[in-house]
Amino acid sequence: MINSLQVSSQKQNASSVIASVTVGLDRFIDIQGGKSEQVLARSGLAPDLYKQPNRHISLSQYILSMHEAAKSTGNEHFGLWFGEQFQPDGLGAFGFYATTAATLRDALDGMQTYFPVFQRNSVLQLDVRKGICELEYRLLDGDILDRRQDAELTLGMLNNVVKSAMGESWAPLGVDFQHPALVDARPHRDAFACDVRFQQTRNVIRFRESCLDTPMSKADSMLNGVLLGMLQDMAGRPLAPISLTKRVKNEIIECLPSGEVSIEQVAERLNLPIRSLQRRLKEENTSFKILTETVREDLATYYLTYNTLTISEIAYRLGYSEVSAFTRAFLRWKGVNPSQWRDA
Repeated sequence: MINSLQVSSQKQNASSVIASVTVGLDRFIDIQGGKSEQVLARSGLAPDLYKQPNRHISLSQYILSMHEAAKSTGNEHFGLWFGEQFQPDGLGAFGFYATTAATLRDALDGMQTYFPVFQRNSVLQLDVRKGICELEYRLLDGDILDRRQDAELTLGMLNNVVKSAMGESWAPLGVDFQHPALVDARPHRDAFACDVRFQQTRNVIRFRESCLDTPMSKADSMLNGVLLGMLQDMAGRPLAPISLTKRVKNEIIECLPSGEVSIEQVAERLNLPIRSLQRRLKEENTSFKILTETVREDLATYYLTYNTLTISEIAYRLGYSEVSAFTRAFLRWKGVNPSQWRDA
């Protein structure tokens, strides 16, 4: 039997995002020709969540709402366009803190610091190298496989934060996505007004370092200080750490496209000794081999829903050097080959 303490820990452990991200979602779905009530219901989201903007809601359910909205509206780029029109003020206290900062540098530094307040089990990181800024967004939860809509939505939101300082006509130097071009890529270039690359190692927006000293258009030192206090208070609330199983699955997801993933590789990325990693996974009733197999099977069925990816491309994304090895594995998982599964 699961007691109430275990349930509470599981809720804290769950990946989540503040409810302000639902601002305008129902209206945007309806404008696009979908049925917002049905989309929210299928996603497990209650209506009017934005009225409690600092409440945390399930990240996986929110991402599912983007997928369901794409089906309901017939717009396969729903997440991309919802993020493109989403203004920073819609991000609640987190967004207002950014827009009222003195400069873009201050805004992004604050967002980087307090991103866990906005979205749990995810990372926002700003790096500056040789005069070029790289603003990276990364999920840490390996249970979330359908990442395309989320990445396109989030980078669109972040792009608008930079635009709030640089102006609407500004465009980044380039945008990278980890996922492959599962659908027509031309709208992505229209949305970001720059070159967009897929199947990259990170989700990144690139722009010149000189942009960082640009004043924010709504800079307000007093309001910014008030919002900082709110974020510090929210950041001080204890949270259970994400499980090692989810972290390992995430590293496997990110490493597979570069080839066969190994426990040594994942242990190094997590900064853990191999024996410690094996022991802790055993304590969570799993193993690296089981997790690798699980991730491959789940990703295979996900990728097969996109006809733009060939079987050989899917095999490559899953770290198989030969299509025949992928086919044998898929037969073991599902009892049919990948082509038969896709046709069915």
